Amino acid sequence: MLKRREFLALAGLAGAGALAGCGRRNDPPGTLYGRAVAQAPPRTPWDAQWLAFEARMAENETLKIDYFTKAELGNEERMLHDLRRGRAHIGGMSLQGLASSIPELSIAISPYLFDSYEEVDYVYDNHLYDIINELALAQNLLILQWVEVGWTHIFANRPLLTPDDAAGLKIRTSPNAAARFFCEAAGMDAIALGISDVIPALQTGLVEGGLSSLPFHFFSTLELSTDFTLTRHSFDTGAIVLNRDWYERATPSQRDTIDTAWGSSADARAGVRQMTEILEGAMRSGVQRGSDGAVVRELRTSRGEEIHVHDLDAAQLAAWRRATENVIDQLIDDVGGRSREVYEAILAGKAAFAAERSGGAA
Repeated sequence: MLKRREFLALAGLAGAGALAGCGRRNDPPGTLYGRAVAQAPPRTPWDAQWLAFEARMAENETLKIDYFTKAELGNEERMLHDLRRGRAHIGGMSLQGLASSIPELSIAISPYLFDSYEEVDYVYDNHLYDIINELALAQNLLILQWVEVGWTHIFANRPLLTPDDAAGLKIRTSPNAAARFFCEAAGMDAIALGISDVIPALQTGLVEGGLSSLPFHFFSTLELSTDFTLTRHSFDTGAIVLNRDWYERATPSQRDTIDTAWGSSADARAGVRQMTEILEGAMRSGVQRGSDGAVVRELRTSRGEEIHVHDLDAAQLAAWRRATENVIDQLIDDVGGRSREVYEAILAGKAAFAAERSGGAA
């Protein structure tokens, strides 16, 4: 997006050179050192994207980055703490995690705000970058680009087709107000846990289910629940985030590599969405197949139970919407700051998208 690239180029003019400290032996003069952090489970689209990013960054011999992208350095709150303070320099973050530093982002993941991939992409690309990046700058961060996490759903050991089905259930959420308010509005008991704590909590009964995108569930908690209900109640687009001071130390050549190494937001989204479709098909069929079509494994819980994927009909979806329709007002009041502006930007984007689709003026 032109505005983003223009801003990043201007921001980088503030300084040049490498991070303070002694260079490593045999590294070129002016080498910029850094650390990349993320929570990308192995064999996922995010893991593949980080490997591709690492290869592209390595093409610039003056960029030396150490990669800790499989949650080696802690949860997202810890990673953001390190990013803000310059202990890490590049991060892959979900919006739910990023909201711990930029609370106004909770507005964007409030329930039933978006209706389609196309609407999400339009609003984020054309209406949300500027205000979100301004909020990031105040935390010594830069939003390099949007990536993808996906629709959030609910998993448990029973179908959760309506809020009545979920009443009283102990549900794992991220430490995010939007997730907590959604669960509470639907009558669930929200228990905030970091990703590394989810599996032990499910195994011990501390929680009875959780909120998750389909790929994260497939690669982490699939064998611990029998039912996955496609509520599609919020969309987490995710972002690649930079330490602002570190980026401003980069030379023009280094900035150009950093700006382009991830590829386009469209490519990042496409990879995750294609994988999501494949994994959903596997969960519905009960088997995972390889690229040659051969069965790799049956998909069952650790107790040998079948796994079921549930769609919502129109009435069930309406029940979830009714139960959670006041969450956005709660969030705006709770978060404060510029949350009202963020919400208005989203509404403006949705209106422009609808107008463009109908052939009218935005």
